[in-house]
Amino acid sequence: MFENIIADLLGVSGVKGVYIADPEGTLIESESLDIADDEVCAALVADIFNKASEVCEKLSSDSPEFITLEGKKDRILVSRAGNFILGVVADIKTNYGLLKIEVKKAADKAVMVQL
Repeated sequence: MFENIIADLLGVSGVKGVYIADPEGTLIESESLDIADDEVCAALVADIFNKASEVCEKLSSDSPEFITLEGKKDRILVSRAGNFILGVVADIKTNYGLLKIEVKKAADKAVMVQL
């Protein structure tokens, strides 16, 4: 269902994994290059989005559109994609602006696939 969306994101230089999960963290679809357990990663991506949603609601009565986590080696981007949550793990050296644009486009395409 989301094969083309995942393939497009994996085509971005530095992307290591793409995960689509439902809000409860159940893996819908994924592909990763060097990350071991896709089901665990999908659950963690959903957890990131759900926790950020709780924080946003308490602090600003808003909901997150886009979440970015940065480590020393990797960057994780998480976005709502219709009824699902889209997570991308990329090398920290990946162009952040390009990556953000591609994740936004992928989330929009995922919404269209669900219609």
